[in-house]
Amino acid sequence: MTRHILPFALRRPAAVLALAAACAAPAHAAPSPAEEAAPAAAPAAIRPLAGVLVTGTVASDDGSFTNPDGSTVKGNLSGRYEAFAGAEFPIDPNGLSLRLTAGIHVTGNMSGGGGSEHLTRIPLEATLWYPLNDKLRLGGGARYSMRPRFSGAGGHTSDGLNAMPALVLGVSYQLLPHLLLDGRYVYERFEKYGGADIEASFWGLGLTAIY
Repeated sequence: MTRHILPFALRRPAAVLALAAACAAPAHAAPSPAEEAAPAAAPAAIRPLAGVLVTGTVASDDGSFTNPDGSTVKGNLSGRYEAFAGAEFPIDPNGLSLRLTAGIHVTGNMSGGGGSEHLTRIPLEATLWYPLNDKLRLGGGARYSMRPRFSGAGGHTSDGLNAMPALVLGVSYQLLPHLLLDGRYVYERFEKYGGADIEASFWGLGLTAIY
């Protein structure tokens, strides 16, 4: 009888220890989808763009300019149309972006210039754009018009304008996924060599293709 009791007594502590170890071991549940690492968001891409604007005068004052041959032309420097190209660079996930563009801005014909003399300049712009909603954005920044030149009347066209930094304010509305309706106001002036400042501020309205 002693032989039967001894093996049972030895087996019982071993069973109790195994049961205690099983209860003490933590259960490993499968991780939930929320606990899994979320994939990193793709960075916003640089967006190339190109556009055209019809521009008009803000000030009614015309400037008078003397050609090298002594003839005089008179007209407004606010322009007639502008074409530009550049790109937008994302700055913040909230939609803030930086737009850098270069273009060409041409005025209407000057009176007294034989019907062909006009001013051209190459504007460089840097503007920040902030979205108010999915379609509407507001923008603002700076502009500098390089190489303001009179042209179109041969070698007798006047020269002698010094560009000054300008202020740009704009609004943009998304008509289609890749087409924007852009409006703007530009406060711009030129300095005549040896003379007073010439008003060249203008409003503009046009379309911009962006990808």
